[in-house]
Amino acid sequence: MKSLKIKQPKLLAQLVVERVRQAIIDGDFALGEQISEERLAESLGVSRTPVRDAMIRLQLQGLVSIQPKRGTFVFDPVPQDVIDVCRFRKMLEMGAIHLALGHARSALVKDLQIIVARMRDALADGDVVAYGRLDSSLHQCFVNHSGNPYIRDAYDLVSGQIAALRTTLTSPAHDLRRISFGEHERFLAMATDNQPDALCELLGAHIDRTEDVFAATLKGRREARGGGRAGSA
Repeated sequence: MKSLKIKQPKLLAQLVVERVRQAIIDGDFALGEQISEERLAESLGVSRTPVRDAMIRLQLQGLVSIQPKRGTFVFDPVPQDVIDVCRFRKMLEMGAIHLALGHARSALVKDLQIIVARMRDALADGDVVAYGRLDSSLHQCFVNHSGNPYIRDAYDLVSGQIAALRTTLTSPAHDLRRISFGEHERFLAMATDNQPDALCELLGAHIDRTEDVFAATLKGRREARGGGRAGSA
């Protein structure tokens, strides 16, 4: 029988993917920042091979851009990119909600209860990073409980970008987080009461506001630094 042993470089590459992905989401790497494969490999204590493999995987997730002869950069969206991502996200999450409430409502509600309670604590503690991670987890719950692997795979294409934008573009906005948390509490109440249409309507407004905030903030940031994408001529 052919050996099924996992090769170490592949395992290392996945670990690098997870570390760098979370660093981008948490804002340790700024939007548009160049990532040095050599320095990253040294920091992680690995060779450049798993780092190079990880960058390719992260590019497929839309989190980095590998530019020949220039280097690897954290994704650097323009306002229209954000609009497109948010509309794609809204479509997927709305479909996931109907599926999740249809066949996994008890499990969904249980997970939402845990996450909302932790979000309340993070908000009270002023822990922006923890709150952002929990925010991402809550929306991921709808997708995970949909029971549809194609929805999960499609959502994976944008979930990292959404999480990174949430951290980077809303971290100073405490009032926005309070508004957002109030809506997350209502998501839980509507899921508990099995109200998919009302939940989707609120979700739509929730994501539309996020889209507006992200696009406006990005526009202001890009104008302040003179426009253009990272690594552009």
